Amino acid sequence: MKKRNFVFALLIAFGTMWVLSSTTSCQNNQAAKEAQQDMDRAGENIKDAAEDVGEAMRTERDELAENMRQQGRELDQAIAELDKKIEQASEKEKVRWIERRNALEQDRQELNKDLKRVGENIEEGWADFKNSVASRMERIADDLKTKD
Repeated sequence: MKKRNFVFALLIAFGTMWVLSSTTSCQNNQAAKEAQQDMDRAGENIKDAAEDVGEAMRTERDELAENMRQQGRELDQAIAELDKKIEQASEKEKVRWIERRNALEQDRQELNKDLKRVGENIEEGWADFKNSVASRMERIADDLKTKD
């Protein structure tokens, strides 16, 4: 009888352990599934954020390029006006207008170089490039305001 009680108690103990381990295993599987789902969502969020940053950078690049093209048109117009002044100017005035025209032409060439770089895939150094272009464009705009 003692042997039977011992076997019965042993069976109950093993059964309880099996039920608990099955429950724990199911909980572990559920936790693993939830963790995988969380990781998948996090991966999607990172992908979406990267796409948003890429789109913002493209928009910023396109706006900068348009501003540069506009300033290029302004430089072209100022150069054309100087060409007319040079044709009608005295020899003394021609020297002054030619020097100004040459300076504007050089600004135009630098702007063209930068405009070509905007079209390239500049990720590293974008902030430095953008700041450099902004400074140059501001200087050119100030220069165009002073018509001599």
